[in-house]
Amino acid sequence: MNHFENIYTENYRLIFNVVQKIIGNTDDAPDIVQETFIVLYRALQKNTKVDYPRSWLYRVAVNRSIDYLKKRNKNDNIEQAKSIATEEHSFDTTEQQKIIQQALNQLKPEEKTLAVLYSEGLSYKEMAEISGIKFTSIGKTLARTLKKLGNELKNLNYDMY
Repeated sequence: MNHFENIYTENYRLIFNVVQKIIGNTDDAPDIVQETFIVLYRALQKNTKVDYPRSWLYRVAVNRSIDYLKKRNKNDNIEQAKSIATEEHSFDTTEQQKIIQQALNQLKPEEKTLAVLYSEGLSYKEMAEISGIKFTSIGKTLARTLKKLGNELKNLNYDMY
């Protein structure tokens, strides 16, 4: 197996999960993930140095996901976006996951990204590298984001505890 195939095999599921959580749409997530790995493949073909492939892939996937959300929000009106957020996307989606996704959809794309990266168990250093937020600001920004997410969940009558 070559270098790219190893990276792909080791990281596909992680990248797919992050993209799916950020965009809240299982239909478009594979396209964004595919674009992410195409960018990596091209970079490796050009002998671009990729020291930390996982962080590099997260960064590309997050940027692509944010671009997708911005484009979708431009093209859709608010009511249409709300119906997408509450729509069941797959047969294994639980009610709890739908409520959390709906609350995530109320956050700004950058906030949503940070919350998703945190839920994936990434370190502050990794979150800083991927999000572009200064390492010294991650803790405070994350705390604000999680508080805002908690308020959104409360507005949806979701009891977190």
